[in-house]
Amino acid sequence: MSFYMLEIGTEEIPASFINPAADYLKNKTSEELEKNRIKFNSIISGGTPRRLYLYIDGIEDKQADLKEEIVGPPANIAFDENGNLTKAGIGFAKSRGLDIASLKKVTTEKGEYLAGIKQVAGEETTKILPDLIVKIIRNIPFPKSMKWGTKKFRFARPVHWFLSIYNGDILPFEIDGIKASNYTYGHRFMAREKIIISNFDDYKTKLNNAFVIIDFEERKKIINDALNSFGNVVIDEELLNTVTNLVEYPHPVMGHFPEDFLKLPKEVLVTSMKSHQKYFYVVDDNGKITNKFVGISNTKPKDDSLIRTGYERVLKARLNDAMFFFENDKKIPLSERVEQLKSVIYQEKLGTSYEKMQRFRKIANYLAMALNPSAKETTDRAAYLCKGDLMTEMVYEFPELQGIMGREYALIQGENEIVAKAIYEHYLPRFAGDDLPETDEGSFVSIADKIDTIVGCFIIGLIPSGNNDPYALRRNAIGIINIILNKNYKLDLNDLINVAMENYKEKLKFDQDEILKLVREFILTRSKQIAHSQYGVRSDIFDAVTNNFSDIVVMFNAAKALNEVREKDDFIILSTSYKRISNILKKNNWEITDYNPELFKEEAEKELHSLMINKGKEIEDYINKEDFDKAINVLLEFREPVDKFFDNVLVMDKDENIKNNRLSLLASLRNIFNKVGDLSYIN
Repeated sequence: MSFYMLEIGTEEIPASFINPAADYLKNKTSEELEKNRIKFNSIISGGTPRRLYLYIDGIEDKQADLKEEIVGPPANIAFDENGNLTKAGIGFAKSRGLDIASLKKVTTEKGEYLAGIKQVAGEETTKILPDLIVKIIRNIPFPKSMKWGTKKFRFARPVHWFLSIYNGDILPFEIDGIKASNYTYGHRFMAREKIIISNFDDYKTKLNNAFVIIDFEERKKIINDALNSFGNVVIDEELLNTVTNLVEYPHPVMGHFPEDFLKLPKEVLVTSMKSHQKYFYVVDDNGKITNKFVGISNTKPKDDSLIRTGYERVLKARLNDAMFFFENDKKIPLSERVEQLKSVIYQEKLGTSYEKMQRFRKIANYLAMALNPSAKETTDRAAYLCKGDLMTEMVYEFPELQGIMGREYALIQGENEIVAKAIYEHYLPRFAGDDLPETDEGSFVSIADKIDTIVGCFIIGLIPSGNNDPYALRRNAIGIINIILNKNYKLDLNDLINVAMENYKEKLKFDQDEILKLVREFILTRSKQIAHSQYGVRSDIFDAVTNNFSDIVVMFNAAKALNEVREKDDFIILSTSYKRISNILKKNNWEITDYNPELFKEEAEKELHSLMINKGKEIEDYINKEDFDKAINVLLEFREPVDKFFDNVLVMDKDENIKNNRLSLLASLRNIFNKVGDLSYIN
C-alpha cells in the first residue's frame, strides 16, 4: 500500500469557501476511487487561506481486476441445432475479446442469449490518478470563481502551484501550464522559501516550522484558548470559525478604543467589531460591553504595538462614522422618516414601502382587535414606525441593524417602551432558531408584515420554486407559524389570508379563491415540516387534520394527539375501517347522512347507532374544548362495534331502502370520525 497527497496553492481564498471545498475534495475523491476500483484506508482534507490539501493513506497501487459479463446475440442465432457456435456466436466472441471457453447461455427477460466473461486486468493507480485529480480540481464548486491572466481554468482565487506526491515521488499532472511538483511554500510573510516535501508528516512538520498550521481544528483551538486567556472575551462561534480560516498562523492582539464611543448602542459597537473588522468584543464582570477588543493577526511580530495601533486606527475610523450617523439620525423623528418611505419602491407591482406599511398596519390592527384589544393603540403605533429606520444613515451603512436602530431611536425620541420593543421584534425570527417576539405588539406586526409579503408575492406570481425565493417567503411562513404556536394565538388561517388579500383588491386583479388556496397550501406545507421536525408528527397524520381545522394551534394539537395513538392496535384497526367506510361511500357516490333507525334489522347496526347517539356529542364537546386526547379515546370505543357491524351486516342489501339507510348510517359515522381528522390519509 502507498500514499498520495495533493496541495493546491492559491492566493487568499475567502474564509467561507475553504471548509466546503475541503469537504468536496475528500468526498469526491473517495467516490471516484471507489468508482475506479482503487482501494484505500482513509482520506483527510483541509485548508488554510492559501492552500487546500488532500491526503490518501493506504492506497492500492493497482485497480482491482474486473470480471464483466457481456451479453451477445440470442441463443437461437449464436448456436446451431447441434449446440455448436455459429459464425455469429464466434464473431461476437472475437469482437469482444472473449475466451471461447467462457461462453455460455444466460436467461434474460427477453429469453436465452449468448454471454461471456471478460477479464479486465486492473491498471496501475499512478496511470489513473492524474486525470482523476485534475477532474476533481476543475470541478470544486465555489460560490464564486474567477479566471486570471490568460488562463481558462477557473478557481476561487488564482492558483500558483500544485504539490502532487505518490509514495515520495512526484505524480505529474498539469492544468493550464501549472505543473505539479514536490514543493510548497510557507507563510506569505514569515517564510517565503520553497519547501521540498516527501510525505504527509514531513508536510505538516515543515509547514508548521514555516508558520503554517494546516489543521482547522488546531488553529481554532489556539485562537479559542488565547481568547479565554484574556478573560471576559465574548466568543462568537460563527466569528471564531471565520477568523480561523482567515489566518494560517494565528496571533491574538488586544486593543482599545476611546470610551466616548461607549455612548453608541451596544449593537452598533458589536456590529462594527464583529461584522466589519472580525474582532471579538470584551465585557466587564457584569456583562456590560467595554472599550476593549481582540483581533487575530496572521503574523507574529516581535512587538504587537504596530498591529495593535493599526487595529485601533481602523476601528476608530469606523466608530467615528457610526457616531456621526447616530447623532445625525437622532435629529429627525422616526415619524418623519416614515413619510420618506413614500419615495422608496418596495416592489414595482406592489407599490412603495409606505404602501406596504399601511397594508400590514391594517392587518396588525385586525390581529390586535381579535387577540388583545388592549394592545391596539401600541400595535398601530409600532406598525406605523417600524420601517422608519430604513431611512436612517446608520441602517444605510449597517443594514443588519434594521429594527435595532428603530428601537433605539424610538426610545430616545420618547416613544412607549412597548412600541420601541415591538419595532425591533417585528423582524423576528430572522433565521432558524432565532428569538421570537415577546410582546403581543411585536408578534402582531411581525405576522402582519410577513403575511402581507406572502400574499402580495403570490398575487403577482412571485411564488418560490426550487432555490429561488427572493422575498424569503418560506422563511416568512415559518416565522408566522412559530410565532402563532409560541403565543398560542387562536387565529383562523383563512381569515388571516383573506384580511391580507383585502388590501390588494383595489390595486390588483386576482382570483381570491385561488390565492387563498395557494397561500393556505404554502403555509400548511411549512406547518407540516415544523410538526415533523419539532414534534415528531408524521406527515400523513398532519394531513389528516388540515381539512378539519383552520386554527393553526388547534391543528397542531389535533395532530399531536393523533400522533400519540398512531401505533395502537385499536387505532390502526379503526383507521382501516374508516378507509373501508370511505371507499364504500365513494363507490356509491353517497353523501346523505339522514337515516331512519326503524329500518335497522340487525342487532349490530342498532348497537352502532346507539353508540353514535351517545358518544357522537361527547366527541364533539371534547373537540370544542380542544381536548383531543379524550376525544380520540372516546373514538376508539367505536372499534369493536364497527368491526361487529361489518362482520354481521350486509351494507349492499337487496332492499334499496335498507341499503340506502345503511349507507347514510355510515356517512353519519364518517362525519363523527371527521371531527377528529380524515383518517383516510393515515398510512
